[in-house]
Amino acid sequence: MKLKEYECIEVKHHKEVGKAIEQWQKEGWHLHTYTTTQYGIGGDAHHHLLFEKGEKD
Repeated sequence: MKLKEYECIEVKHHKEVGKAIEQWQKEGWHLHTYTTTQYGIGGDAHHHLLFEKGEKD
């Protein structure tokens, strides 16, 4: 049984999220999870994308 691979990346600006997803999909990865975090009051939001690659269930 081959396990799936996972990679998590951080995108610092929301305008770059779509570009990052497109780039990773071209390389055979699929978006698994997308979440955001904000550091401090009024701080910048960071976007975390978890990609997976491998056999589907």
